[in-house]
Amino acid sequence: MDDTDLLPPDVLSSMLMRMFEFAPIAMAITTSDTKTSSYAKVNDAYLKLTGLKWEDISGKKLTSEGAAIDNPARDRRHRMLAEDGAYVLEEVDIRHADGTIIPTLISAQRTIVGGVSFDVEVIMDVSARVRHQREIELALRASARTDALSGLPNRACFDETLAEQIETARAAEKSMALAFIDLNGFKAVNDRLGHGAGDEVIRTLASRFRESFRANDFIARIGGDEFVVLIEVDPVLIHDVRNTVTDAAERIFKPIAIDGAITEVGAAVGVALLEPADTAASFVKRADNYMYLAKQTGERVAVIWLGNPDAQQTSAGRAVG
Repeated sequence: MDDTDLLPPDVLSSMLMRMFEFAPIAMAITTSDTKTSSYAKVNDAYLKLTGLKWEDISGKKLTSEGAAIDNPARDRRHRMLAEDGAYVLEEVDIRHADGTIIPTLISAQRTIVGGVSFDVEVIMDVSARVRHQREIELALRASARTDALSGLPNRACFDETLAEQIETARAAEKSMALAFIDLNGFKAVNDRLGHGAGDEVIRTLASRFRESFRANDFIARIGGDEFVVLIEVDPVLIHDVRNTVTDAAERIFKPIAIDGAITEVGAAVGVALLEPADTAASFVKRADNYMYLAKQTGERVAVIWLGNPDAQQTSAGRAVG
């Protein structure tokens, strides 16, 4: 004998209804016709999940304006119910009454009661899981775009950001400067004091880069001893770029104390202005070429500017520290 046979039908029916109404998981009972399917009963958890009120949806079609579930995949799910009688863990976005989109997993089964076909849906809110997954994905993406030693963006991030910022600057009719920086004397630090000291130098320089440029200037470490700084420039202040970079270089490349020893790492810096015909590649190449000119000076810190701040009329300048 089944245990349920011990309960009178009306008691069993009442128990099942209370279980439905107070279940912690959202549940809904709807009529089965795809085009006219309407709400027959939902539980408190469903109303809480959707932000709807029963008096607002009672007897209304699931396709009515403001329905919680409204996406093209509904017809496919109804076909599954018609052909298979059920579906399990379908990914469905539900729209809360306040407009928030809630990712859910829905399982449903079609059943006949008194000759009428109904669909019973069980709806699990997976927004917390989805948020967690997105956070992991964002963290992984950030890690893939960050230089582990310096904490600065890496070459991949620079390439992506450069293309975006060139487009943005041109749309806003602003200019940009790119400082391409190659360290001087860094190999000697590694050779004399070891790679641990070299790592400490990189971390110190990265911190100084952040302190010496504006928060909206983009700084990246693109190689072992190569850095770049992307600077948005107001056309009215375009002549200030060289002084800005030169002053920053003087602060960044001051002597560094490592384990009681003073190290002096310098840099060759090439500064280029974005020109109308520039691609990302040509912009970087020109700054890189200017860096090599700075390297040829033999100075510990040298900044070479060969921009064209005066309406495309080429000017040349050199600042050496």
